[in-house]
Amino acid sequence: MKTEDIINELTQTRKLSKEAIEEIEENRGLRLEMIQYFEKNKNREFVLEFLKILTELRQDPNVGISGDSLMLACYILGQHNQIEDCLKVWETKYIDFDTYCYIDIQLVPFQGVQETIEYLKTQTSDEAKNALEYVITCSKAGDFDNLEEYYNQTPWFV
Repeated sequence: MKTEDIINELTQTRKLSKEAIEEIEENRGLRLEMIQYFEKNKNREFVLEFLKILTELRQDPNVGISGDSLMLACYILGQHNQIEDCLKVWETKYIDFDTYCYIDIQLVPFQGVQETIEYLKTQTSDEAKNALEYVITCSKAGDFDNLEEYYNQTPWFV
């Protein structure tokens, strides 16, 4: 299965088959291909729907979506450079306790730490306020000191 197959399936059916999910979960080559594909072929609408589906599946106790797959979707979403998507990544981090622990905070400020802080300051939701506080705390703790390096290497979760 290729990235374009997954895009076509999701576009045509508005869902992903069990086979597609298994490929995403288990096929490192596909995961790398997805990152490379979206570096060149922006399709934010697809990625938002992809993340939404993975999030819903993660919340289903009968389906096992890994933190790696959620991080992959968040990483690809960040490649689309829409600052407001930092909140989508934040919400994904807070699906459950395991995702909170598992999903790297470095995925939230994909547009830059200061840019993310400034954006979050303009938002009024409780989610945004919580994200702002956490990002500031992490920034002061040095969690973002190597953010450029984090984004310029093959992600560990692939």
